[in-house]
Amino acid sequence: MSKLLDAIRERRSDRHFAPNKPLEPEVVQTLLEAFRWAPSSNNRQPWRIVMASSPEAHRIFDDALSAGNKQWAPVAPLKLVIIGVPEEQPERNGTQNYLLDVGFAMENMMVQGYAMGLTIHAMAGWDYDKIVKGFNIPASAKPVALIAAGYRGRVEDLIEEVRAKDLKPRTRKTVGEFTYTDNYGAAFK
Repeated sequence: MSKLLDAIRERRSDRHFAPNKPLEPEVVQTLLEAFRWAPSSNNRQPWRIVMASSPEAHRIFDDALSAGNKQWAPVAPLKLVIIGVPEEQPERNGTQNYLLDVGFAMENMMVQGYAMGLTIHAMAGWDYDKIVKGFNIPASAKPVALIAAGYRGRVEDLIEEVRAKDLKPRTRKTVGEFTYTDNYGAAFK
Protein backbone atom coordinates (compact mmCIF):
# COMPACT_ATOMS: atom_id res chain seq x y z
CA MET A 1 0.00 0.00 0.00
CA SER A 2 1.36 3.42 -0.86
CA LYS A 3 1.95 6.10 1.76
CA LEU A 4 -0.19 8.50 -0.26
CA LEU A 5 -3.17 6.13 -0.29
CA ASP A 6 -2.71 5.63 3.46
CA ALA A 7 -2.90 9.41 4.01
CA ILE A 8 -5.98 9.64 1.77
CA ARG A 9 -7.65 6.74 3.56
CA GLU A 10 -6.84 8.03 7.06
CA ARG A 11 -7.62 11.72 6.41
CA ARG A 12 -10.54 13.11 8.37
CA SER A 13 -12.38 16.40 8.35
CA ASP A 14 -12.16 16.77 12.10
CA ARG A 15 -13.24 19.85 14.01
CA HIS A 16 -10.86 20.01 16.96
CA PHE A 17 -8.08 22.59 16.96
CA ALA A 18 -5.37 23.40 19.48
CA PRO A 19 -6.41 26.76 20.92
CA ASN A 20 -3.97 29.67 20.76
CA LYS A 21 -1.47 27.80 18.59
CA PRO A 22 -0.98 29.62 15.28
CA LEU A 23 0.50 27.90 12.25
CA GLU A 24 4.05 28.88 11.37
CA PRO A 25 4.50 30.69 8.03
CA GLU A 26 6.32 27.71 6.53
CA VAL A 27 3.39 25.42 7.39
CA VAL A 28 0.95 27.79 5.70
CA GLN A 29 3.29 28.06 2.70
CA THR A 30 3.40 24.26 2.38
CA LEU A 31 -0.42 24.11 2.35
CA LEU A 32 -0.53 26.81 -0.33
CA GLU A 33 2.08 24.96 -2.39
CA ALA A 34 0.02 21.76 -2.25
CA PHE A 35 -2.99 23.76 -3.43
CA ARG A 36 -0.95 25.42 -6.19
CA TRP A 37 0.30 22.16 -7.69
CA ALA A 38 -3.15 20.71 -8.30
CA PRO A 39 -4.07 19.75 -11.86
CA SER A 40 -6.37 22.01 -13.84
CA SER A 41 -7.75 21.76 -17.35
CA ASN A 42 -5.35 23.41 -19.79
CA ASN A 43 -3.33 24.50 -16.74
CA ARG A 44 -5.61 27.52 -16.30
CA GLN A 45 -5.55 27.39 -12.48
CA PRO A 46 -8.88 29.22 -12.04
CA TRP A 47 -8.55 29.69 -8.31
CA ARG A 48 -7.88 32.34 -5.72
CA ILE A 49 -7.60 32.24 -1.94
CA VAL A 50 -8.34 34.98 0.56
CA MET A 51 -6.58 34.29 3.86
CA ALA A 52 -8.16 35.90 6.92
CA SER A 53 -5.27 37.49 8.77
CA SER A 54 -6.50 40.48 10.75
CA PRO A 55 -8.90 40.24 13.69
CA GLU A 56 -11.52 42.01 11.53
CA ALA A 57 -11.12 39.42 8.74
CA HIS A 58 -11.48 36.60 11.29
CA ARG A 59 -14.66 38.26 12.56
CA ILE A 60 -16.09 38.51 9.02
CA PHE A 61 -15.22 34.85 8.34
CA ASP A 62 -16.73 33.66 11.64
CA ASP A 63 -19.87 35.78 11.24
CA ALA A 64 -20.57 34.18 7.85
CA LEU A 65 -20.47 30.61 9.22
CA SER A 66 -23.59 28.51 9.60
CA ALA A 67 -24.78 27.92 13.17
CA GLY A 68 -23.30 24.41 13.17
CA ASN A 69 -19.88 25.57 11.97
CA LYS A 70 -19.84 28.41 14.50
CA GLN A 71 -19.71 25.73 17.21
CA TRP A 72 -16.12 24.80 16.35
CA ALA A 73 -14.52 26.70 13.41
CA PRO A 74 -13.83 30.06 15.13
CA VAL A 75 -11.03 28.41 17.15
CA ALA A 76 -9.05 27.61 13.96
CA PRO A 77 -6.05 29.90 13.49
CA LEU A 78 -6.01 29.61 9.69
CA LYS A 79 -9.16 30.60 7.82
CA LEU A 80 -9.31 30.53 4.03
CA VAL A 81 -11.93 31.58 1.51
CA ILE A 82 -11.53 29.36 -1.56
CA ILE A 83 -12.61 31.09 -4.75
CA GLY A 84 -13.08 29.99 -8.34
CA VAL A 85 -12.95 32.22 -11.41
CA PRO A 86 -15.40 30.80 -13.98
CA GLU A 87 -14.20 32.94 -16.89
CA GLU A 88 -10.73 31.42 -16.55
CA GLN A 89 -12.12 27.91 -17.04
CA PRO A 90 -15.14 28.15 -19.35
CA GLU A 91 -18.15 25.88 -19.10
CA ARG A 92 -17.90 22.78 -21.27
CA ASN A 93 -20.60 20.20 -21.93
CA GLY A 94 -22.85 21.97 -19.45
CA THR A 95 -20.30 21.55 -16.66
CA GLN A 96 -18.75 24.30 -14.55
CA ASN A 97 -15.20 23.01 -14.92
CA TYR A 98 -13.65 25.64 -12.67
CA LEU A 99 -15.34 23.84 -9.76
CA LEU A 100 -13.56 20.61 -10.63
CA ASP A 101 -10.21 22.37 -10.74
CA VAL A 102 -10.80 24.12 -7.43
CA GLY A 103 -11.87 20.79 -5.92
CA PHE A 104 -8.61 19.16 -7.00
CA ALA A 105 -6.65 21.97 -5.37
CA MET A 106 -8.63 21.76 -2.13
CA GLU A 107 -8.09 18.02 -1.92
CA ASN A 108 -4.34 18.48 -2.40
CA MET A 109 -4.32 20.96 0.48
CA MET A 110 -6.46 18.78 2.71
CA VAL A 111 -4.35 15.65 2.23
CA GLN A 112 -1.15 17.67 2.72
CA GLY A 113 -2.54 19.19 5.90
CA TYR A 114 -3.52 15.81 7.28
CA ALA A 115 -0.07 14.41 6.44
CA MET A 116 1.44 17.31 8.42
CA GLY A 117 -0.61 16.47 11.50
CA LEU A 118 -3.12 19.30 11.08
CA THR A 119 -6.86 19.47 11.44
CA ILE A 120 -8.12 20.84 8.13
CA HIS A 121 -11.81 21.09 7.35
CA ALA A 122 -13.59 22.41 4.26
CA MET A 123 -17.04 23.87 4.80
CA ALA A 124 -20.11 24.43 2.64
CA GLY A 125 -22.17 25.90 5.52
CA TRP A 126 -21.73 29.67 5.26
CA ASP A 127 -23.45 32.81 4.02
CA TYR A 128 -22.35 33.57 0.44
CA ASP A 129 -23.32 37.25 0.50
CA LYS A 130 -21.49 37.92 3.78
CA ILE A 131 -18.31 36.38 2.37
CA VAL A 132 -18.53 38.27 -0.93
CA LYS A 133 -19.22 41.61 0.76
CA GLY A 134 -16.89 41.13 3.71
CA PHE A 135 -13.88 40.16 1.59
CA ASN A 136 -14.63 42.46 -1.40
CA ILE A 137 -14.83 39.57 -3.86
CA PRO A 138 -15.64 40.79 -7.39
CA ALA A 139 -18.64 39.46 -9.33
CA SER A 140 -16.28 37.62 -11.72
CA ALA A 141 -15.06 35.42 -8.84
CA LYS A 142 -17.17 32.87 -6.95
CA PRO A 143 -16.48 31.70 -3.39
CA VAL A 144 -16.90 27.93 -3.38
CA ALA A 145 -15.78 26.81 0.09
CA LEU A 146 -14.31 27.95 3.37
CA ILE A 147 -11.43 26.10 5.02
CA ALA A 148 -10.46 26.11 8.68
CA ALA A 149 -7.04 24.70 9.58
CA GLY A 150 -4.79 24.41 12.60
CA TYR A 151 -2.91 22.01 14.80
CA ARG A 152 -4.99 19.15 16.13
CA GLY A 153 -6.58 19.81 19.44
CA ARG A 154 -8.39 17.58 21.89
CA VAL A 155 -11.67 16.10 20.73
CA GLU A 156 -12.73 16.12 24.40
CA ASP A 157 -12.79 19.93 24.29
CA LEU A 158 -15.58 20.02 21.71
CA ILE A 159 -19.21 20.33 22.72
CA GLU A 160 -20.95 16.95 22.84
CA GLU A 161 -22.83 17.32 19.54
CA VAL A 162 -19.67 18.20 17.60
CA ARG A 163 -17.50 15.70 19.49
CA ALA A 164 -19.86 12.90 18.38
CA LYS A 165 -19.23 13.86 14.73
CA ASP A 166 -15.46 13.72 15.19
CA LEU A 167 -15.62 10.36 16.96
CA LYS A 168 -17.96 8.76 14.43
CA PRO A 169 -16.17 6.05 12.42
CA ARG A 170 -15.57 6.94 8.79
CA THR A 171 -17.38 4.77 6.30
CA ARG A 172 -17.27 4.60 2.54
CA LYS A 173 -19.32 2.82 -0.09
CA THR A 174 -17.67 -0.23 -1.59
CA VAL A 175 -16.18 0.18 -5.07
CA GLY A 176 -18.98 -2.00 -6.46
CA GLU A 177 -21.61 0.43 -5.15
CA PHE A 178 -20.45 3.28 -7.39
CA THR A 179 -18.53 1.65 -10.24
CA TYR A 180 -20.21 0.07 -13.24
CA THR A 181 -18.91 -1.85 -16.23
CA ASP A 182 -19.83 -0.71 -19.75
CA ASN A 183 -23.22 0.81 -18.82
CA TYR A 184 -24.55 2.88 -15.95
CA GLY A 185 -26.05 0.46 -13.44
CA ALA A 186 -24.29 -2.62 -14.86
CA ALA A 187 -22.45 -4.61 -12.20
CA PHE A 188 -18.77 -3.82 -11.72
CA LYS A 189 -16.53 -6.67 -12.84
